[in-house]
Amino acid sequence: MRTVRVILPTIAMVAILAGALFAQGQMVDKIVAVVGDEVILASELVSQLQLVTLQSGLRPQTQAELDSLQVQVLDQMVSDRLFLLAAREDTSISVRSEEVDAALDEQVSRISQNFDSYEEFQQALTAEGMTIRELKKRYRKDIENQILKQRYIQQRLSTVSVSRREVIEFYDKFRDSIPNQPEAVKLAHILLEIQPSTEVEDSVQQYVTELRQRILDGADFAVISSQYSTGGAGANGGDLGWVSRADVVPEFARPAFNLSVGDISGVVRTPFGYHVIKCEGKKEDRLHLRHLLVEVKPSAEDTTFAFQLADSLLGAAQNGDDFEQMAKAFSADDETRAQGGQLGWFATAQLPPEFTDVVVGWTTVGEYRGPVATQYGLHLLKLLEYQTEREYTLDDDFDRLKELARQDKTGRLVDAWIEEFKKETYISYRLDM
Repeated sequence: MRTVRVILPTIAMVAILAGALFAQGQMVDKIVAVVGDEVILASELVSQLQLVTLQSGLRPQTQAELDSLQVQVLDQMVSDRLFLLAAREDTSISVRSEEVDAALDEQVSRISQNFDSYEEFQQALTAEGMTIRELKKRYRKDIENQILKQRYIQQRLSTVSVSRREVIEFYDKFRDSIPNQPEAVKLAHILLEIQPSTEVEDSVQQYVTELRQRILDGADFAVISSQYSTGGAGANGGDLGWVSRADVVPEFARPAFNLSVGDISGVVRTPFGYHVIKCEGKKEDRLHLRHLLVEVKPSAEDTTFAFQLADSLLGAAQNGDDFEQMAKAFSADDETRAQGGQLGWFATAQLPPEFTDVVVGWTTVGEYRGPVATQYGLHLLKLLEYQTEREYTLDDDFDRLKELARQDKTGRLVDAWIEEFKKETYISYRLDM
């Protein structure tokens, strides 16, 4: 994974780019492209560039490299806008709010994996003057549009198929450029979360209760939040700005939106920790909120207990206990627990760094290893299957080659659609280099 020390210079370069995209000495947004009757603004381009650098870890080091990335991103934004215009005209396609929420969570998770730890990811956001909530809010509409666009494309591609003759032609044409089937492993796991004990929970709750009492006794809320909030929540005295119910988790929204102006909530537990909330203003369906937040982190004893449990389960598996049943009983991974912890196939060269030392070179099917510590907890692993790197062949890998041939065909179709849309739609680039 790339570290924050590598990512942040890239974001800084994007910030420099922002100055070039806006008129000198002016704080007015500029139009960098027109697509049909819609515009793409410089601020949107900067925002998308920032997201691309966070997601991919691209590191332009010179102005020329930055200019090239800028053009690539803008071209993609124009193509996306063309598909979006077509998708909006298709009344059979819709996107539910829950789908956007899930996609946002997944996007943030993927971005965070570019960093050595979740804490470094949060530090990177703080350095950019953002919180995770603000990151989600900023990109929510983009994610919704992406889902709508993808759904439109998938609908148009749903009837695309490839014949056996097309697969053979694809293989004959590209066999020298098709990458080898990589060395890969099929894994199952048991995930054990490192949870704070009841004693830790009670201690933090009591601590926040005492801080709340100090506020009620006359201490300045912003000062208390700045001094005692954790995880960067005390920035600007805990000021969250104007928020709607959709901007915050339900556990926070319920007490917050029952407050009147000037009210201070009780101690509130959310997945982020213990809060005290103050309402500083109301405007229609939005509140101006300030909060104090203290996170609940496992103690050293809690971590030791989790490792002891992991060692106990690993020993039981090695002594013949059913790993699948243990996964169903103990794993905290909701997505894999019902399947006995099965994670599926992974190319060993693309494993997360935490797993590399444990998995690379592991070929003994049925063996157990771990625990592996990640931001999610402790993982106990079982090797279900192993495959060596080898060339694809028509006889052994026809289904995989068929999928590659279909991807090639659909890619050419999408490119053709874009060219059609461009002929039918007014497009003007106004990016000054």
